[in-house]
Amino acid sequence: MTGSEKQTVHFTANCTVLLAFFVALFFPVGYFAISYQYAVGSLETEAEINARIISGLGDLEPASWHSEAHRLDALLSHRGDPAQKEKHRILDSVGSELAASGYDPEAPVIQRSHPVLYGKQVIGSVEISRSLRPILKKSLLVTVMGLSIGLIVFILLPFRAINRANRQLQDSYNFLRKVMESSANALIVLKLDGTIGMVNGRCTETSGYTPEELHGRDIPGLVDPESRDMVLGQLHLVASGAADIVKFEADLVRKDGGTVTIACGATPVYQEGRIAGTVLSVENITERRAAVEALKSAKEYTENLIQAACVMILGLDLKGEVTLINRTGEEMTGYSQEELTGKNWFDTVMGAEAFFKMCGGSQLANDDGMNAFEGQIVTKAGAMRTISWRNSAIVEKGVRIGTLCFGIDITEHRKIEAQLRHSQKMESIGQLAGGVAHDFNNMLSVMLGYAQLSLLEAPEATPLRLYLQEIIKAGERSRDMVRKLLAFSRKEIISPRAVNLNEHCLETEKTLSRLIGEEVRFGFAPDPALWTVKIDPSQVDQILMNLAVNARDAMPDGGMLTIKTENVIVDEPFCDYRLDAKPGSYACLSVVDTGTGMDRELIKRIFEPFFTTKEMGRGTGLGLATVYGIVTQNGGFVDVESEPGSGTTFRIYLPRMSGESEPPAQILPGTLSGTGTVLVVEDDDMLRAMATQMLEKIGYQVIQAATPHAALCICKETDTDIDLVLSDVIMPEMNGLEMARGMAVLRPDTKVLFMTGYSSEIIAKRGIIADREMHYIQKPFDMEGLHAKIMEMRTAC
Repeated sequence: MTGSEKQTVHFTANCTVLLAFFVALFFPVGYFAISYQYAVGSLETEAEINARIISGLGDLEPASWHSEAHRLDALLSHRGDPAQKEKHRILDSVGSELAASGYDPEAPVIQRSHPVLYGKQVIGSVEISRSLRPILKKSLLVTVMGLSIGLIVFILLPFRAINRANRQLQDSYNFLRKVMESSANALIVLKLDGTIGMVNGRCTETSGYTPEELHGRDIPGLVDPESRDMVLGQLHLVASGAADIVKFEADLVRKDGGTVTIACGATPVYQEGRIAGTVLSVENITERRAAVEALKSAKEYTENLIQAACVMILGLDLKGEVTLINRTGEEMTGYSQEELTGKNWFDTVMGAEAFFKMCGGSQLANDDGMNAFEGQIVTKAGAMRTISWRNSAIVEKGVRIGTLCFGIDITEHRKIEAQLRHSQKMESIGQLAGGVAHDFNNMLSVMLGYAQLSLLEAPEATPLRLYLQEIIKAGERSRDMVRKLLAFSRKEIISPRAVNLNEHCLETEKTLSRLIGEEVRFGFAPDPALWTVKIDPSQVDQILMNLAVNARDAMPDGGMLTIKTENVIVDEPFCDYRLDAKPGSYACLSVVDTGTGMDRELIKRIFEPFFTTKEMGRGTGLGLATVYGIVTQNGGFVDVESEPGSGTTFRIYLPRMSGESEPPAQILPGTLSGTGTVLVVEDDDMLRAMATQMLEKIGYQVIQAATPHAALCICKETDTDIDLVLSDVIMPEMNGLEMARGMAVLRPDTKVLFMTGYSSEIIAKRGIIADREMHYIQKPFDMEGLHAKIMEMRTAC
């Protein structure tokens, strides 16, 4: 209670006592009127005081009015006197009793109440009831006793009224103090001049100042200088009546110099309809703000981790809608986070069949809490990417609310695996085919050689000569088949040089037209600026003939065969789904037919040796295998496009040749007549004997050596003339190069002609061409080819 309220109570009590004395002294009836007036006034004053005390509670809100009933009951200012028959009650806004003290008064009763305000809102009332019987009794005594009683009243009543007023005042003050001390927040009562008039114990805990140190200070002097203007502005709004309640946050400077963050609520206190001060409720929110900042920092840290992760991190709700995707996910899918958030992942990026694999509850119930599987996504650009997923359920309070998915792009990994499996399969087949072909080559050399020798000895017009010719034809066909196997296994001897595919296709156009027949129309669409490639011209012939024959067989009722050339620059995306493809510049040779076409399963096997879809006797299954071997041997790759009923397109990509083109080798013609001595070095007895017979038949003198050491011993003999050495490449004890090096020391002018069935790549691995220029002839060879090669070497000397 303020000082003005105290003065008002004392003045009212004194006036009432003085008036009662005169009325009791002269008019007993007047005593009753005065007593009644006093009783009414005291009840109204007490009710008003209690109501204002309750209204001034800073933490008493309408929502908590009912829940505070037990505390209000404990804090009622007057417990009631049984003799007085007085009762105090606190009622809510609808008249229901919340708290009560005292005793029910006897009739007649005086009853007065005063509203309890929260701001300008009436949230209840304080009601005090008192019996009139004591006044009536006293009035009776006044009547009986007259002036003597009046004299007694004149002496005693003023002191009684004063004591009662003081007691009521003390009760009201104690009530207010208990209310303030029981508050969980610091409460400050500000005077109209803005200084502190009253504080509770919480203020000392919060600020470090004692109540005595706080009394008389102003609030802006306790807050951080940066917050001062804001605090003054907020308090002015309340003190001026512009706002009934304001809330703000500021930094409070403690006595020890430290600062705490406080949340404040300010509301005005009214007296006789005017603002008498301000009640300020202060809550220390330092820990709460620190927790909020820590939570914010942790959230930012987590978000940074998610965004910086090198794997796709995807959040999905129970419906499959995207709630989170990081930068790696944006790069993988091509979609931005804004484009995907809120969209259904399985309608936008993946198929609906993947929903239960990623979001199904049973799928996520593994021991480690993670579910792993692989699936494909479609990027915004339409590309297919293979993703390895690890999925985990997002659980809050025991309830699954979504799925957290971690994805790694394994497209390149799977491509490399497929390339490796394909390469291993083709390499294994190639090694098998190459090994068989090389060994068969030696046998073919012997068979064809002796067949030719026998043909020379056979008389004309005899069946034997016809038989020998058929044997030679069969051997030559077998030799062609072996060469195809060697081409597939990349063990064929080749002589690559600069080739313009346009010119070569024009040279073979007539041959191809006769090969495909009249039912099939032939077309050629060259690129005038086609790049040059480095390849053996005979290999280009094999590619064109094999593809043309396959195209013809795919168009039994006729159609169109088109050969096109163009320059192509291959990039990384193009290589993603094409085996053996590497980025670079290529000359592309396309063979397009309008035939029956093939399905995908058939395309996977078309390059396997001996695999054919033709009926028995019409195909060996080596045509496309030969094409594959030739192209890969020359550093290129093959791309096939076909659909059943829509024809087939074979695209042969050969690397663009760099540097100067090499002039083609000139082969000088010769005759089957030779002179000189040839040293034949061959560890295979049958092949050595056959080569000897051929050379002697041509006219050469022959010296045989079964091993390289024996050949070197012969070279040491100075009285032996040797014009040429014919040697195998791979032999026991030492290889042909090592032997040739030893011969170069003994006979520097003697040249060596190697006979081999291996490719230049295999020979290079043996070191054969690392030291000197190599001359070779491919097995199996005939007498004409052997003599021509010998003449070429001797002419070059």
